[in-house]
Amino acid sequence: MQLVDLVPDLAPVILAARQARDARNTLEQFLPTVNVLSVSYRLGRTQRLDQTVPVRAIDAPATPIRRPGVVDVKGDLPAITPIVNLSEQDLTNDMVLARQLAGLDVDFTPAVESGAALAAVTVDNTLELMRAQLLSTGVVSLVADDGLTHAVDFGVPDAQKFVPQTAWNAEGADPFGDLVRWHRAFIAASGGPAGAILGSDDVYARLLAVMKAQFPQQPIGQAALSAHMTDLRLPQFVTYDRTMRDASGSVTRLYPDDSLSFLPAQDAPVGRTELGITQEAVQQVLRGTLQADQAPGLTIVTLGQDDPVQRAVKAAALGMPVLRDVDSIVIASAIFGPR
Repeated sequence: MQLVDLVPDLAPVILAARQARDARNTLEQFLPTVNVLSVSYRLGRTQRLDQTVPVRAIDAPATPIRRPGVVDVKGDLPAITPIVNLSEQDLTNDMVLARQLAGLDVDFTPAVESGAALAAVTVDNTLELMRAQLLSTGVVSLVADDGLTHAVDFGVPDAQKFVPQTAWNAEGADPFGDLVRWHRAFIAASGGPAGAILGSDDVYARLLAVMKAQFPQQPIGQAALSAHMTDLRLPQFVTYDRTMRDASGSVTRLYPDDSLSFLPAQDAPVGRTELGITQEAVQQVLRGTLQADQAPGLTIVTLGQDDPVQRAVKAAALGMPVLRDVDSIVIASAIFGPR
């Protein structure tokens, strides 16, 4: 299908679609979305700025130090392009037919806006799945349209990946001791405390159960657990239990229910979700729909053909969450044994 003008001005639709968000997609707080003037990511990782130098005598030469910002991960941003086919009902209802037969323009704006919103949220949900993978494993697993899986590994050191010695649902487990040890690993790697612990409600419930067993005579709830975490100098817990249902009806979790991640505070995110410039955006700039500085980010186009008569709305994005600071994440997995 070729580009067609189904609405007089597509720019408002594009800009509105860029703001479309699924309210359940909350991992963006750790990997905020940014538009970039590129079609690839290239990481200049900044080493911790905590170097010191020996004092020198007057007239002695200056002391060289390491230069931060070694580039060690790079690659192309993958394409995400859902399409919404406008139904025959959208194209040939009574009012549309009457206006077409009278030689009048037909306003397809409502159908285009609806299709654009659906396509945009689908892009955002795809990025949310990638965010969950990245935060729980340090790797983004991209399933291509050929069915093959391509892994993008951002190189989180093994010293920052843990499995408890004793599963938390087994006798002799020490969940709070594990959290303290893992947080110490975060501090050793990043140079400061974590801002949040990301995990499932199952992990959170297990911590509550452990506290209730330790203090059977006291009422234990969210406030008591938060206070205990503070006493142990641990960051507060952020629960995330988003699931998605695919076309076959299968329900899957985005973030594993037996993992957790130590992450920095929101004002110093561990990375970002980069959206580059698509060819669809370039075409919209050349057609005068978008300004050049509006090219980066999600783009909406309307497509059509006449044999057979079809119209569609497509969202196009080049994007992926990128882990920019591998020193500021600690991942624990397989927290529970068989359940």
